[in-house]
Amino acid sequence: MKNGKYFIVLFCNKKRKKILYRCMKRTTITDYWHEFKTQKKPSFVKVQGGKRKQEQLFELALVFPNNRWATKTWVKDSLGRNIEAKIENDKFRIKEIIPYWEEELIYDFETKKRIRYHEMMEYINSIQDIAQIFTLNNKLFVQIENQIRLFGNKNISDSDRLFEIVKEDLIKKKRGNFIFVKDINTHQRKNLYTLLESKGFKRTELFRHYSY
Repeated sequence: MKNGKYFIVLFCNKKRKKILYRCMKRTTITDYWHEFKTQKKPSFVKVQGGKRKQEQLFELALVFPNNRWATKTWVKDSLGRNIEAKIENDKFRIKEIIPYWEEELIYDFETKKRIRYHEMMEYINSIQDIAQIFTLNNKLFVQIENQIRLFGNKNISDSDRLFEIVKEDLIKKKRGNFIFVKDINTHQRKNLYTLLESKGFKRTELFRHYSY
């Protein structure tokens, strides 16, 4: 914990992941803490990580210097018991801690870049033609006749979750030009592989169930 006196720290499964902000003034860190606390949660956030698809629980902590007058901060563990919120360096203490998140990114096969959910939805919302949205393995597909755009996820579970979020988003907006297909049959899958291969996609990549 260098180059600072006050910190805003992101934890994942009770382990420090990264420092989001640091400064030397209490008033400044308090202002930033208020901004972080009032941020709107993104639609598509991380819920799993690693090859074992471990559940990820994020928390955001406001960290102050420790002193003998400091009061303890308590949190509930997985069993509902009250435990003291501690940090590994005893020179600092957790002033406040709240549930938080980390946004999940989506791989855009067209731009070959990882993008945020709202960036993907900018493309989808711009579609005026009849379009079909479906999943295959760890990928989400948006198809307009023979034009297909792929969006990759870490695993099948994330792909299914993204499908439901997109579907709910578009239904709320009363977009009636989208057809949602949860599961495609074997015949459709074979035709899809053939079509995608003709557009330069490798079948081995299409077969993949996860990407870590």
